[in-house]
Amino acid sequence: MEEYTQLTMDLGQYREAKEEIKRDLGGIVKSFVRIGWQLSRIERSEAYKLDGYGSLAEFAREEYDMTPSGVSRFVSVYEKYSDGETPELKEQYREFKFAQLTEMLQIPEEEHEMFRPEAKREAIRDFKAYEKENESDPENLTRWLQEPEDNLGKAVMEFFRANKDITNGLFGSRAYPDDIKEMAEIVNPSGNTHFRHKTVFIMMYDYNAGLMINEFGSSPQKMSWQDFFEKVKEIFGGKESGAGTWEACFTDQRPGQDSIENHPEYMPVPENAENPEKRGNSQSQTDPKGHEDQPAAAEPVPDEINGHQIIGIAPAQKKDAYEQEQAKIDRETKRKLEEMEDREKMEHLPSDDGPKVHQIELAATFYGDVAAGRKTFELRKNDRDYRVGQVLELMEFHDGSHTGRVIHADIVYMLEDFTGLQEGYCILGIQVRDYN
Repeated sequence: MEEYTQLTMDLGQYREAKEEIKRDLGGIVKSFVRIGWQLSRIERSEAYKLDGYGSLAEFAREEYDMTPSGVSRFVSVYEKYSDGETPELKEQYREFKFAQLTEMLQIPEEEHEMFRPEAKREAIRDFKAYEKENESDPENLTRWLQEPEDNLGKAVMEFFRANKDITNGLFGSRAYPDDIKEMAEIVNPSGNTHFRHKTVFIMMYDYNAGLMINEFGSSPQKMSWQDFFEKVKEIFGGKESGAGTWEACFTDQRPGQDSIENHPEYMPVPENAENPEKRGNSQSQTDPKGHEDQPAAAEPVPDEINGHQIIGIAPAQKKDAYEQEQAKIDRETKRKLEEMEDREKMEHLPSDDGPKVHQIELAATFYGDVAAGRKTFELRKNDRDYRVGQVLELMEFHDGSHTGRVIHADIVYMLEDFTGLQEGYCILGIQVRDYN
């Protein structure tokens, strides 16, 4: 959005703006854009000085008990989604909620079309995580050099692998493969589902709205449910097994079996069995009940479905050996968890020595400003679990060496999860106790 020119406000306009913010904070529908509009006007005109305030944040805190981060969100939502200088949202955003628009602030505008007003806030957050993970994945830098892959097909297959009931419900229904509308309702009963796999993010909406597909590095693409199920048929064509499709495609258990261990005819021969040559030449085996002439092994589940890799049969182990090993792992895991829990408790025990003290380095450049109270904040990576009420021991360093000078300061304010603030970092408001 273009930068605004300096505004002017007389006392009457300022008071009117203040009263409107107070009314809108009461919960009027879509009032958040008007709040942002008025706050923006007051900030640009510096009208808050009429009441003796030094900043918009101070004004909003004293007048409405608003936090600085809350003020920033109201103003940012207004500036990004409003229709010019008026307190109105742009047409495409008018049905969205404030929480949704806040989450979308950090998503490029060209990718906003992935989301409709019915999209859940969690879906938007997951999309941000998906983008961040792919941006930091070094493989994506060289992926363009590789042969093109059907990434969407792999993502669709992974969706069905992750949703057993949906898979069997779809392929076992009378709707499959022709009643597209009913098939869409089986796959997406809520009318609002999202799924991501590696470089692909899928948003599923109702039958009329269809789907939105984002493959990392490309623009969002709309897909109809007709096209989606054409892709499904391409992946599973000839492999469907009705209501047992999931078991047939994604596990080593045949439909109808209660447990693979109860059906040794489907179990692969153990790798560590004695006399492998004799075992390989044998044409029959004796089962646990004494019956002979059992087949050596059933045909294994394929490792791929039409070119897409799936789970095949893993090598079997003797049951008693497996149970012993599993019990050992369980005991070790339990011990480690108990140790971690004990350490966590010790770290948070109340101390008779006063608040927790963090020793951190302070560049000599800043020592004088901090000691004089001019620099009242610290931007830090929050890898120490900073909390309000704790103490910073700021040790002056010059050319890599500690000078011996130290400032002790209380943490009196803490800002996290703020627009523009890198994830994992925080801003600490500090008040100097003493220094040398």
